[in-house]
This record gives sequence, structure tokens and C-alpha cells, in this order.
Amino acid sequence: MRIRQTPLSASLGTAAFAVVLLLPLPHTAKAAPAQLRNASVPLLVPAADEADPVARMLKGAATGQNTGAAGVPELLRNATRPDNVLARACRQLNDALPIEIDGETRLRRCQSVPGKHVLFQLELTNYRGPMLDLASFEVNYAAPLQRNICANRDVEILTKLGVSMLFRYMTRKDRGERRIGDVYINGPICSAALR
Repeated sequence: MRIRQTPLSASLGTAAFAVVLLLPLPHTAKAAPAQLRNASVPLLVPAADEADPVARMLKGAATGQNTGAAGVPELLRNATRPDNVLARACRQLNDALPIEIDGETRLRRCQSVPGKHVLFQLELTNYRGPMLDLASFEVNYAAPLQRNICANRDVEILTKLGVSMLFRYMTRKDRGERRIGDVYINGPICSAALR
């Protein structure tokens, strides 16, 4: 019986050949004792990201849901680098976006800005009222929105930790995005809004 020797590259497609080249070569080293193998597992498995609770807390602040101050321990533990924790939390939150907040509002983006500032971009999806401009939004909606946002316990705690937030309301029309207005949130604003 004669076996035809076909070169590996001729029998596999280009993509499959590339995969074969990337496979690890077998080695004859003996397996490490079970204790040593298990000791190295934590190095291979990524640790739980410390910003996960902070991401939940930012989501709660943006959507009006109270998370019970989930991220406070991480923010306090990383007090020397809060901007890094907030940036990572925004990245994690962005992975889950967009989130419907209510029938008219959708959370589209979270962005951390150095100095413990967080920008939430919200889209008005089913707004049926008159077209708003920046001035009328400021007069008619900013103060009630500040009261509602500041009433959230997570927002209160974040502002006490020195985090300020900007809620930017946008619409999307045929001609692109349009900024409707901004709602600023920080400790002094919340103190005044809740009087």
C-alpha cells in the first residue's frame, strides 16, 4: 500500500494553515505537582475588575436606580487614582449601552474626564413636545432634573466623594445629533437643589 505524501500547506486552506502554525508545540516536561499547578491558577485567571461595583454605581446614578453605594469601597480604596477607576467604570458601562431609562430617555455613553468628572450622554428618543433649545431647556427642565438626580442616594454619595457629573441631553434626527441641554451635578448644586 502506497501512501501519498501531500504537503500540509497544500491540503489545508490558508486560514487553517495559519491556525496550525499558531498551535503550541508539544513538550515533554513533566506536569507540576497539583499544589504548584493550583498555586499558579490565580495568575492565569484575571482578577475581578475592581471597577465593576463603580460601574454599577455610575449606571445607578445615570438611570435613577439606587445601588446601595456599591462602588464606595473601590473609590475609597483607590483614593489616589479615582480618575483611573472612573474611566474603567465608564468603559465597562459603555459595553452595556445603550440602556433605556424610561419611555423617552436612553443612556448612550459614559465618559470620565480627569478631575473626578463624569459625563453621561442621554438621548431623548420619543420626545413629543416642542423642539427645545438650550435656553428653554435650562429654564424649564434643568432645576427639576437636578432635584430628581440629586435625590438618588448614589449621586449624593458620589458628590460627597468629590465626583461631579454632567448629564448631556441629545436628540437624533435625520440631520444628525443635536444637543438639547446640560444638567450639572456636584455637591453644592445638590445641596441647593434639595433644600
